[in-house]
Amino acid sequence: MSRLGDIFRVRHEEVFSRGVKLQVVENKKMLMLKIDGATNSIIRKDSVYTGGYWDYFLPLTCIRARPRILLIGAGLGTTPYQVRALLGKKADMEIVDNDANVVKLARKYALGKAGYVIHVQDGCSFVAHAKKRYDLIILDAYWKGARIPKEFLTEAFMSDAANATKSDGILAINYAMGPAAMLGFGRFRRTLERFRNVYSVNTDSYGSMRIIICSKTLDKKTLLARISERFVGKPSLMKSYRDMREI
Repeated sequence: MSRLGDIFRVRHEEVFSRGVKLQVVENKKMLMLKIDGATNSIIRKDSVYTGGYWDYFLPLTCIRARPRILLIGAGLGTTPYQVRALLGKKADMEIVDNDANVVKLARKYALGKAGYVIHVQDGCSFVAHAKKRYDLIILDAYWKGARIPKEFLTEAFMSDAANATKSDGILAINYAMGPAAMLGFGRFRRTLERFRNVYSVNTDSYGSMRIIICSKTLDKKTLLARISERFVGKPSLMKSYRDMREI
C-alpha cells in the first residue's frame, strides 16, 4: 500500500462524473475532495483555516458588514464552510456548480445544514443572466487537468462578471500559475479590462497560486481599509493583502 493509502481512506464512495473520478478521502485531521487524483478541496477538522489558497478569499468576504457573495465552483464546500464559521449568517452566499455529483458531495460532507442556496447550473450562464448584483464573486472553478475551464477566461465572461458585481464590488479569481497558465497570463490579463484595478495576492512563497482581485472602483488603499476594519482572522492573510501588487 502506498504512503497516501496509509494516511487517507476513501469515505463511502467514489463517483465517476463527466469522465473524471471524484473521491472524498479523510484522515483524523481533514476531509479532502480529489478530482482525478488532484486535490480540489480541503476541510480541516481542527481549524477553520486550511493552510491553502482558500484562506485568502476570507478577508474579501469582510468587504461589507453583510456581504452578498457568489461562489462559482462548489468543490467539497471549503469556502462556504469557512465563511459560515467566521461570519455566521451575516453573509448571504449563493453557490453555482454545473456538476450535480459535486454538489451532492458538498451537501453531504460540508453544506448540508449551512442553508446556502446552491444552483446546479453552468456558471457562465448564471453570471450572464444574474438578476442580483454581488459584493464579491469568487471564481474557483477547476476541472480535469486542474485547469480553469476556458469559458471562464474569456472577455465575454469577464464583462458579465463586471455587470454582476456592484460598483464597488470585487471579482476574485483563484489562478494557478502552472506552465500553460504562465504562458497565457498576458492574454488573460487583457480580458480584465472592464475592471479598472487588478491586483495579485500570492498565496504561497513560490507564487504558484495567486488570487487575482478585480474591482471597477476600489483601489488598494480603500480595499485594505474596508477589509481590515472587519477581518479579525490570521494576521498573515492581511500581510499578504498589504503586499499585493497591481498587475
